[in-house]
Amino acid sequence: MSFYRKYRPQTISELDSEQMSTRLAKTFSGGNFPHALLFAGPKGTGKTSAARIIAKLINCTHKKKSAIKGISYFEPCNTCDSCLSIIRGNHMDVLEIDAASNRGIDEIRDLREKIRLSPGQSAFKVYIIDEVHMLTTEAFNALLKTLEEPPPHAIFILATTDPDKLPGTIISRTMLFSFSKAGKRDIMHSLKRVVNSEGITISEEILLQISELADGSFRDATKILEQALSEGATTLSQFEKIFGKSSSSAVSVVSLLAKKDTKSLLTILEDLDSSGGDARKFVSDLLNLLHSILLAYYEIKTEEDIIKMKNILTVPDIISLIKLFSTVYPMVKNSSSPVLPVMVAVVEWCEKKSEKLKV
Repeated sequence: MSFYRKYRPQTISELDSEQMSTRLAKTFSGGNFPHALLFAGPKGTGKTSAARIIAKLINCTHKKKSAIKGISYFEPCNTCDSCLSIIRGNHMDVLEIDAASNRGIDEIRDLREKIRLSPGQSAFKVYIIDEVHMLTTEAFNALLKTLEEPPPHAIFILATTDPDKLPGTIISRTMLFSFSKAGKRDIMHSLKRVVNSEGITISEEILLQISELADGSFRDATKILEQALSEGATTLSQFEKIFGKSSSSAVSVVSLLAKKDTKSLLTILEDLDSSGGDARKFVSDLLNLLHSILLAYYEIKTEEDIIKMKNILTVPDIISLIKLFSTVYPMVKNSSSPVLPVMVAVVEWCEKKSEKLKV
């Protein structure tokens, strides 16, 4: 069994996002349950895990009292028949629907017919609809009617990576929970939970690099960890041979852009190309870091490593770099040599005359 499945959170307190576990604890601190919830956010941030936990909690016959940050709330016991059947995926009253594969009106009509029947195993029927934004317009209209007048025994948990594609009428009838990209601290916490449980010895530096490569996804971080271990990469040098040298990190690149060190930058890009690295991810990581540095200037981002970076570039320089690499990003996808547009952008930036950089 993969690490991600093996260590999937089973309670609210186990969710790797501290912010989300706190909010869900507040929501389920009493005995009333919202009839429709919407979990929206990027892939790999814990939406489906949270949905299954809530499904267990709703139907658990031996709920446990717990507390987090002074909030008293209930957790599923994970030992009763209802909890165990949800964990196994064979609970007759908890249905998971992949809207990407079942997006038509016929599927939603079938759901509407069956939802009227009383639960056969537990107190509530729980419908988890994943990637709900993939439903057709007709299917959304049919779902809306059910959300407007749901049977008292039915609860919906909708999940999506693209909430902008959902009709406002659907969103307005749900309680929205926005899942954000995971921060390094939350991902490190998630990785250490796996490492400690498995009794694995691996350096903190590798875990930090994994947290950067994961791009805010708990699932991707766990997959990268599993790949590193399967290939015996337990030291930093071994890890770099598989996933790339740390010198190509966005932090190093921004520092070199600030110094306008053309040769070093082109060397990094050549190494990236020869090792089969992902040029789009390289540009994406760079843009994400520049975005964070810009926010740090206005004290919206407060991480120490980001604050240090703001001292090497002026705000006009950051904006210019964001515009430059935002233009490059779509070019990388369509180029026969993906790294070439990035090289051109780097040379263009380093050779142009600009304001004196802030030191």
